[in-house]
Amino acid sequence: MISVAIAGIILRCGLAFVFLFAGMDKLLHWRESIDEVNGLGLPVPALFSAATIVTQLVGGLMVATGYGAALGALALGGFTVLATIFGHRFWLLRGQPARREFTTALEHLAITSGLLLLALGDIAA
Repeated sequence: MISVAIAGIILRCGLAFVFLFAGMDKLLHWRESIDEVNGLGLPVPALFSAATIVTQLVGGLMVATGYGAALGALALGGFTVLATIFGHRFWLLRGQPARREFTTALEHLAITSGLLLLALGDIAA
């Protein structure tokens, strides 16, 4: 039988993996990362890209390792909310594109909820 501690590590890694992968992908494809931010109409795209990468990698490592997991989870949760607002504007679309972006926004809500549950659990412990 798997221990609660081991299960916790596995689940934290599962929650962190999407951020670790995305951060590494943006780092390895720096120019595309800047182009993506530029396409959102945000100022200083290189700064926003760098901040995204740092948040995803540092926050992801904090969640995965459990070292400062609550702070990492809060940072990633805030980042995910902002990414949803700026990158998945379903309310501006109609038809299938609106449904697709709304589904992505709901997935982000689920991830943010999991991160906040982790943060609350860490803070309460």
